Amino acid sequence: MRAGTAHRILGLVALIGVGAGLAGCATPASSARTKPLQATSQPASPTTAPSSAPGKAATPAGRPGPVSRPPASKASTGAPPPSAPAATVSVAVVRQPTCPVRGTPDAPFSSPGTDVIIEWKVTGASGAALAVDDPTRYAAYGMYAASGQLSLGFGCDTAPGTTTHTYTVWPAGIKNVSKTVSVSAQNNP
Repeated sequence: MRAGTAHRILGLVALIGVGAGLAGCATPASSARTKPLQATSQPASPTTAPSSAPGKAATPAGRPGPVSRPPASKASTGAPPPSAPAATVSVAVVRQPTCPVRGTPDAPFSSPGTDVIIEWKVTGASGAALAVDDPTRYAAYGMYAASGQLSLGFGCDTAPGTTTHTYTVWPAGIKNVSKTVSVSAQNNP
């Protein structure tokens, strides 16, 4: 056999092998026929389509199509979770106090003083912390309900002038939010 003829026969065998290899790709995997050529990618199927380009999914026909991605959840976006509403405090004086009047031989009239009544309301916490005359000491006067009123004795000086007391309210467990109200009454020496 001559070299040119042998070369043509090898070329035909290669062509037939390629054709058989392509035909082998179309046959089911359970076929006993061996495939002369190995495919480098799996054929597209309706359930799993290979990716043909980054960001594109292949359609069942093997053509690129749009990629459908589920919406990003808040946890995957890195955004902080929604925060709880900020705690607020309101405090007011319901009744102004009076200092006692002490009788003297020249003015025998006397009367007791009246207590101060304060009222508060806290939101964003389950209770309230109170302090009297110490606005930097959390809960110095105790813990109370989130809203309420309290009648407090109002100690007055005996010197001429006025006496002032301060009342501070915090949301329970929150020390950086507070309201302070100051109340004054005229001394009666």
